[in-house]
Amino acid sequence: MTVLVTGATGFIGKRVVLQLAKRGLDIVAADLDLGENKNILFNQYQNSGFDIKKLKFEKLDVTSQDNIENLFDKYSFESIIHLAYGIGKICEDHPVLASEINIVGTARIFEKLVEKKIKRMVFASSETVYGANQAFYGNRAINEKDFCGIDQHHFTYGVMKLLNEFMAEKYIKKFNCSIAYTRPSIVFGYGRQNTALNWAEDFAAKPAIGEKVNLPFSKNNIDNWIYVEDCAEQLVQLSLKKTLDFSSYNTGSETVTGEQLVNTVKDFFPDAEFIFDESIKSTPLIDDQDDSRLREEIKFNPRSFRDGVFALINDARIAKNLEPLKKII
Repeated sequence: MTVLVTGATGFIGKRVVLQLAKRGLDIVAADLDLGENKNILFNQYQNSGFDIKKLKFEKLDVTSQDNIENLFDKYSFESIIHLAYGIGKICEDHPVLASEINIVGTARIFEKLVEKKIKRMVFASSETVYGANQAFYGNRAINEKDFCGIDQHHFTYGVMKLLNEFMAEKYIKKFNCSIAYTRPSIVFGYGRQNTALNWAEDFAAKPAIGEKVNLPFSKNNIDNWIYVEDCAEQLVQLSLKKTLDFSSYNTGSETVTGEQLVNTVKDFFPDAEFIFDESIKSTPLIDDQDDSRLREEIKFNPRSFRDGVFALINDARIAKNLEPLKKII
């Protein structure tokens, strides 16, 4: 079985590749960036003892129809995990380019799914499809049936993800193809790549090496978090499961306040320094997700926020040649 992973050298993508490798699958890792990030992924793959013959790298620009045609003519895929996407400032500052990558590029992958009769496509949507205002929904966990109007949205990125979902549903109904998408909350872990959510790494990575942390929210802020390895595992399991009951899946794991976040890190580093921005009462994200649909579908429970923080801390320390922590019960 050969699986195509687009955006394969990215923050989530490289974890997806390694999770697929654990299952002994043939993988085509496609990305626009085949520089240092490719080298990091290849070294991780090789050092894990995986068969290097089962991994192929391909340069992929989803804005190029010729590039996509050549890729799908060269390989026969049974599943696609689509993660190639423009995020952060590119959506706000360069909406035309972002649309070419995020909307047209994703539509091109949908077309190939149908044309080549590929069994399954999975892509990462986002919790931002629910808008930026928890108060709109009330004091409860949001489920997959919830929806808000355009006036509740803060991020162009979220609206683009919503359009991807709409198009996916059209392809499912028109062509009877199998597409599923997840709606991750804040994905945290080591190795984010200069995005607006770098604080979702810094909050634990900086104390791990003795640095102070500035947080862009108040201590009463509430957010839902999922560790990056678990986010990748969810995508992989959805891509490989024989049949699926739904197309949309919330993937939130645990909801914490700003104060709880800090206290979790201080369990490991009591002297860690944090500075809240009390002028920002909350991030422009929803507070809580009901992820019971996905837990039931794939019988997988993400790790606790605390366990994810512990893993992030040790990844940060190892990257700086520091001794990893022993787990505190």
